Amino acid sequence: MKSFVIFCTKFGILYLVLQIYRVLQYMDYFELGKIKDINDDGCVKISSIGATEDQTKFNEHSVLLSEWRVVDYTLGEYRPGSIYVASGFQTKDFDIENDLKIERLPIIGYPEKDVDFHPHGMYVRKEDRTLYVINHGYDKGGERIDVFDIVTSSNKDDDDMDIPVRLVYKYGITSEWMKKELNGALNSIVVVSKNKFYVTQYEEGEPLRVKSHQSLQSKTRIKLLKYFLFGSLSTHVWYCEYTETTKDLDCRIVADQFLGANGITHNEDYSKIFVADWKSITIFDRDTQTNNLSGRKIVKLPNFVDNIKFDDVSGNVYGGTINNLFAVMKHPYPRESNEITGGVVELQKRRNYNVDDDDSSGLWEVRQVVTTAKLNCISNGIRIHDSYYLLGAGGIGYKGLLVCPISKDNINSSDRITSHNTEL
Repeated sequence: MKSFVIFCTKFGILYLVLQIYRVLQYMDYFELGKIKDINDDGCVKISSIGATEDQTKFNEHSVLLSEWRVVDYTLGEYRPGSIYVASGFQTKDFDIENDLKIERLPIIGYPEKDVDFHPHGMYVRKEDRTLYVINHGYDKGGERIDVFDIVTSSNKDDDDMDIPVRLVYKYGITSEWMKKELNGALNSIVVVSKNKFYVTQYEEGEPLRVKSHQSLQSKTRIKLLKYFLFGSLSTHVWYCEYTETTKDLDCRIVADQFLGANGITHNEDYSKIFVADWKSITIFDRDTQTNNLSGRKIVKLPNFVDNIKFDDVSGNVYGGTINNLFAVMKHPYPRESNEITGGVVELQKRRNYNVDDDDSSGLWEVRQVVTTAKLNCISNGIRIHDSYYLLGAGGIGYKGLLVCPISKDNINSSDRITSHNTEL
């Protein structure tokens, strides 16, 4: 009996050591200090804006950005966020430092006496020029999605040069259930029709009360240990419908088993939904009648990916990445380091794709199109026509935007991670 106990103890210790090794490997500990593949020549950092958690194109010349540091929120603290617009992008003769304009959008009619504004993920519904914003109202307003009209400089629907100039508050989508069960836990949103949307839950439904960056580090370690020790995958994608007249909110889980469901986007006709989940992007087929998701395909990534956005010009999906998770733990905010690299990842169908092929054969491929240390802890990265990538870092809170020109090498490169990184 004694020898059996000793055997079990040794086995348990060995198993724990193995899982800790796997956690360190997943967090890129063994790659720490191996700075490689930097391709940020020509990238310009713009510091006239704070930490931008999410960004979404309004048109090809203007981008909306949500500014608020998502972590390190203290109960009762008054530190409201804002929505900004970056504009002036041109395909020719564009001087990033002189021509790029960043302006804070005034919000008309917001119930600030009752609701704090801590914006996270955003979605522009172009059909009626409305902006849906995930807002962590916490103890003043609760978890919610706030909806705004976007007022522009000319208000012409067909004007590609039109620029947002202010937001007008319409209403907030919430419920007692959402405030209680999802407080601080929602991340990103895709709206498929008015007041009908998919939203990701990246935490386990507990109130987010992170008082220091160190506690965030501890939460990350615990989350990964739970995953590697017990296979804990406890976050979801929800589909919700809201009725304005009755203020009824009906939500149901349409995809689960995520480590931390984060960014979410769609393809051109909304027939596919893409979900970022730490070091992977999961692709679903969407039933346009029932809004159910099926046909789950997982594309593994070498780097942590945060927000992801569909680009309607290239037809690809782009996202912001953190390329070494352990470096983030080693150099806690607000310290910056050249070891904290990140950038932009691109996901697309393989060029030799045949529409008659079975879509389960691993037809998705990814590549890292920007790698840089000029901006730490990147949380978003989008493409502006064929000229620029725009990067921000709002999750942990590093200030500024990084604007990187797209080179011909970036457009034509065949250096990709292909179907061998695809799991079904």
